[in-house]
Amino acid sequence: MAAEDFTYRRECTRSFPDAVEAVERSVRSHGFSVVRRHDLQATLAAKGFAIQPLTILDVAIGEGDEHLCKLHVYAEGDAVWVTAIRPTVLWNVIEPATEAVSCRAESSVVAVVDDAVR
Repeated sequence: MAAEDFTYRRECTRSFPDAVEAVERSVRSHGFSVVRRHDLQATLAAKGFAIQPLTILDVAIGEGDEHLCKLHVYAEGDAVWVTAIRPTVLWNVIEPATEAVSCRAESSVVAVVDDAVR
């Protein structure tokens, strides 16, 4: 399986801070919640490492924290990208019996990403 099969990735026309806000709004509008927000650029800068902006959002797409998905917002050159690990790939490796759940979750994750980059 190629690396691009593991993720759903879309380029965003917004600035990096606006893209992070758009993703958070999209997550909420789809009835999910951001459990944690990791600003990796700030974390690594505090340790003396400089990287382009990168924020990882842990998103609860089920009840509680039982089904978490990670959404990545990052800058690559002048482009801003929103990426999600596909639940059908991740969850089916961990627990194959959840195929129906992971398919529904993936549809939701794709919709969240698509709405955020519009």
